[in-house]
Amino acid sequence: MKKNLLLSCITLIITACSTLKPVTYTVNPKLFNYRYVYIMQTGSVTGSSELYTLDNGIILGGTTTSANPTDIISGYLMQKGYVIIPQLDEKKLSETLVINYGETGRRSMGFLWLFDATSIIIQFRDAQTNDLVASAEAEDYGSTEADNVRLAIRRALDTIFSSTAR
Repeated sequence: MKKNLLLSCITLIITACSTLKPVTYTVNPKLFNYRYVYIMQTGSVTGSSELYTLDNGIILGGTTTSANPTDIISGYLMQKGYVIIPQLDEKKLSETLVINYGETGRRSMGFLWLFDATSIIIQFRDAQTNDLVASAEAEDYGSTEADNVRLAIRRALDTIFSSTAR
């Protein structure tokens, strides 16, 4: 048990030295001309982590978390003052953004390949013209796959909204 604890500490120290790729993004200043947002629905991401597994298969500690990208993006944009709409409205298309989310990959983040970063992309498109208004691709890592996604989404959105003042 002490050996596993020591290995975990060493791994955390070495992994802490790993760096995330910078967020790549584009933002058109007209992003703030929109009032409504329609977000394409996504499924939930579930992840779990084990602290220690006994020889008989019993897991001691660990967590299971889930994250729904649609919910995370919705909450963030509501805090920014956008109105989330459940379906596209023909009368409001010129004031509406369509948000798409996707995962773009995973990569090992450190020693012994114990931690993976998850990469995501978020696109903001004009609902009337389908023109790209903003986009960000980011990666992050946490305790579970769900944490990775949650952190990467936050990182992407923070970059988009900090790059242009309202």
